[in-house]
Amino acid sequence: MPTKRWPIFAVAALILLVCVSFTRKSASSEDGANLQANLEEVRSLLDSWQGDSSVLEEARTKLDSILLEHPDSAETHREYSRYHIMDAMVNSQNFKAESLKAAEESLNTALRLNPKYAEAYVLAGHLYLLEHDSTRARAALARADELGTKDPWLDLNWADVLKVEKKFDEAATRYKKVIASNTKNAKAMRAAYSGLVDCYLETGQLAEADKGYKQLIDYAPESAWNHGNYASFLLCTKDDADAAIVEFRQALNLMDYGVARHGLAAALYRNWAKKVFFHVIEMGDSSPEYDEAKSLADGSPIQVVLGHCCSGPAVAFVSNVVPIDASAESCSSNQ
Repeated sequence: MPTKRWPIFAVAALILLVCVSFTRKSASSEDGANLQANLEEVRSLLDSWQGDSSVLEEARTKLDSILLEHPDSAETHREYSRYHIMDAMVNSQNFKAESLKAAEESLNTALRLNPKYAEAYVLAGHLYLLEHDSTRARAALARADELGTKDPWLDLNWADVLKVEKKFDEAATRYKKVIASNTKNAKAMRAAYSGLVDCYLETGQLAEADKGYKQLIDYAPESAWNHGNYASFLLCTKDDADAAIVEFRQALNLMDYGVARHGLAAALYRNWAKKVFFHVIEMGDSSPEYDEAKSLADGSPIQVVLGHCCSGPAVAFVSNVVPIDASAESCSSNQ
């Protein structure tokens, strides 16, 4: 029986179809790799942000460029939500409502494009907590748990919910889990150390809090905020002005920022008050600590110390030397 032969044009068409299919797959693979590379750049920018608006603007420019080519990328919309959350921040306690709304819109788009996107639910838990809706936050994190993810922010965001609910021991367990994982996500590790310190402070475990601050500095010694936050703890909670001055100066060597300058002034006034209290100098005498503090922050010694610490042993001590008057009754919560 003779072998059936394919017409030469059919063979050519088949070869062409295979080539086109391979080319499309190669182009699609290359396009996907480029998308992931661009998203990694955005993530690195957002992870590095510590208040510099130029970093956020660079991230936004890149996100806009990515969305022009990939409008249906759920990952890109999630990163845009992260951008809006950071842009919303006025300080650690206050956020711009319009930016949080924009963050939620971006996150909703990501979840519409990919309803099983666990990491989007993880971020939703954080966003809803910023909007003071712990019920929605819990539901979003529970959904992320159900879908499954290795994202360290799942435990971190659960810990934040637990802290709001005053369940500090449970929150501490979550933070310790992230630290023990030794995740390569440096921002998550810093958040875990900081969150654990907060739990220790809330439960009055000052020795553990001190140890936690040191561990955080060992992990990220280049962070000015780590040194500055530890310095505030040393001054306001432990009343150790000498150690606080060392840490505030280290913070300012890394970055010149207002809270550290104000804190250094408060610590210097605390040491000046000690000299006055023990009659090493008289109230009106010149003092290097007083002169430097005055150059760093406006206001009287008690105004500066109260403004930085709000309360605590340092405030109590300085008020013995310079009584709190009507002009110094409010606390500005600089920490």
